[in-house]
Amino acid sequence: MLTDIIRMCKYQIVPIFCMSLSLVCTKDCNIAVPEDSKKFVKVADCSARGLNEVPQTLPRDITVLNLRRNKFQIISKFSFKRYRFLQKVTLAENKLHKIEDNAFFGLNRLNILNMSDNTLDLLTVYTPKIFLPIENLTVLDIQRNIQEHNDDVYRYPDEAFAVLKKIVYLALDLAPNPEFGQGFKNLQNLKSLIFDRCFLKYLREKTFENFSLNLEELTLTRCLHYFLHVEDNALSPFPNIAKLNFEESCMHLKQALSMLSSYNGKTLDIINLRGLNCPMFDSEEYPFVLTVKKDMMRYLKTICVETLDLSDNGIVDFEENSLLSFDRPECLKHLYFKGNRFAFTNGRQIDELNAFFNKSIVLQTFDYSFIPVRYRLEENDFSHNNEQNYHSSNNIIYLPRSLEKLILSNLLCYDILRYFVNLHGSNLTYLDVSFSYSNNIVVFEGNASYKTETLVLDGHFHAALYQIELVSFINVKTLLWRSANLLYAMYPLDNMFFKRFMALFRKLKNLEHLDMSSNLLWILPDGLFLELDHLLELQLSQNLFQSVPTEIIVCSTIKTLDLRNNLLSTVDYDTRVWADAMNKKNGFSLYIDGNAFECKCDNLDFIKWIQETKVNLDNRSFKCTLLNENEWKLKICLKDRDFLPGESYFDTEAESIESSRHVIFLLTPEFKTSHDCLFEIERVKHEIRMKNIENIIVISKDMTIKDIPAELANIWNYVIFIQWPDNCDDLDVTWQKLKKLISSDWL
Repeated sequence: MLTDIIRMCKYQIVPIFCMSLSLVCTKDCNIAVPEDSKKFVKVADCSARGLNEVPQTLPRDITVLNLRRNKFQIISKFSFKRYRFLQKVTLAENKLHKIEDNAFFGLNRLNILNMSDNTLDLLTVYTPKIFLPIENLTVLDIQRNIQEHNDDVYRYPDEAFAVLKKIVYLALDLAPNPEFGQGFKNLQNLKSLIFDRCFLKYLREKTFENFSLNLEELTLTRCLHYFLHVEDNALSPFPNIAKLNFEESCMHLKQALSMLSSYNGKTLDIINLRGLNCPMFDSEEYPFVLTVKKDMMRYLKTICVETLDLSDNGIVDFEENSLLSFDRPECLKHLYFKGNRFAFTNGRQIDELNAFFNKSIVLQTFDYSFIPVRYRLEENDFSHNNEQNYHSSNNIIYLPRSLEKLILSNLLCYDILRYFVNLHGSNLTYLDVSFSYSNNIVVFEGNASYKTETLVLDGHFHAALYQIELVSFINVKTLLWRSANLLYAMYPLDNMFFKRFMALFRKLKNLEHLDMSSNLLWILPDGLFLELDHLLELQLSQNLFQSVPTEIIVCSTIKTLDLRNNLLSTVDYDTRVWADAMNKKNGFSLYIDGNAFECKCDNLDFIKWIQETKVNLDNRSFKCTLLNENEWKLKICLKDRDFLPGESYFDTEAESIESSRHVIFLLTPEFKTSHDCLFEIERVKHEIRMKNIENIIVISKDMTIKDIPAELANIWNYVIFIQWPDNCDDLDVTWQKLKKLISSDWL
């Protein structure tokens, strides 16, 4: 470690085999009263304390109790009787398998109960009396508890849930063939029904028939089994749904779209049908490779929906008047096609897209990313058919002025040219064209001021360097330009991109966050940051910098500098002075872990600065490399480095001494007062008797003879003594003496 060098260079030597013993014990809970709370709140955080029962020594007036990640198996009756003011209890991520009746006695004020991620069996644990003491509950989360069940009817304990008449949010697991009884009719205030762990195979109209008609949110996600039976009217019990989420459930998109019949002509906030395309779909009726047809969209097209997610559904094509055909496109604000495999290739499809954009007057997000369509082949394997009769649209796509977020990242689509045109008055604030290898081009109309605040250009350096004369990027605040080989845009200085690159940075006058990680950079052009008067965060990790670029210290506003995983051997004096000044001015964070710091005395000032600076560092004990660390061909055991936590400390130390040929005591005033020195000396005595040790070497600094521990004096006849010199000029002689004693090359 770098901090060890300071000890050697200042001759403050510490014993190799001396370290404190850490005991594992149950920690006290943290009690906090948030100052910003409008109502009285007192939080007891007892998470990850190794508890197996509810602690009874907490303040009686706590309102929140966090018991997450402990070792609870059973909640006994009257466990919470002491804490009558509790409003929220978290028992998630334990090993709960049993809850006794009256376990929640006294918690009539409880609003929120989280028992997710346990092993509570719905069929046996939830008795009719279990929720009686907490009938005022409004939020109950018992997700991820049941294990996979067979296809037999799974009858949920409706008598237990029937008392929760005030419940608003209910999250639980869904069995393959569920049956929710009459008791669930009492949950008339239920607004959100969440099934995040789902084994469902049979989804029928009667499945949810006993739930409230007032339900507004239904989440049915990550149902990993193939749906054996889905009825089109399965959602009819929920006529007032506003949010519908089927993400990553193994239900074919055709099935999901058919179930929307219950919402024909209605208004919804969210329809999330992302990731329904399971590999097991391989039939003619439910193909893995999907072409969207007009009939499939017959219900969805009538719905006024704000957010529609059709990502990752294996869509490779769409018929005319299907995928982009909506009766009320003016409702759509966010549209996601991410992870499909279709391209807007011909005139008809581009015409439909333009017509859709023209009518989508409030569209804010369009995500057409991670679309693999066609690789770029060799010239003789791929050629454009110039005689093909492309439609008069001329492959120009006019983006709606309302659009705020355009994501065209990770496209692999080498076929025809497509121009995505931003018109005058565009509201585009976020543009992502990262890692796209296609013939798509984003065009900004000239002589216009745009509102773009975030540019994501990861993966290639040239995409944004063709239009800089046309576009004003003055409003850009965040630029992400990672893994783009920017070194080749900067050097040599006479290359075709360098002037464009510098011109782009001259436009970024309001830039606040800049990330140029993983770009092979080892130097920065002069004046690159000269006009970045608002830069707050600079990310330069995963590059090849051997020193902190001097161009950085001209920045007077920066608050965060990330230089992790470069090749820095030190942080120079000028940078340290600048960092301290920035910390006094703005508060400053410097991240430098994972560099090639050198363990040498020339780095003493840097190492002292690490320990003394007020700058927020990602570490205070960095790893470093000795330039000649293999010269003596020895292996050394250092307690602070080599002893693993969790094992018996003294056993490990004894084994290490037993397997060593030489033992070195670094004798300092601190050694005499340490807790471990007597054990170490006694263990060495034992190994002397066993004749396992060749040399006992004592290196002393600032110690007199009378200061030597008596236990060590008793074996002085076996000791080779080295006095650490006061004069640095004598260090080489001392090191050579030590080498002669312990290195096999001298034997």
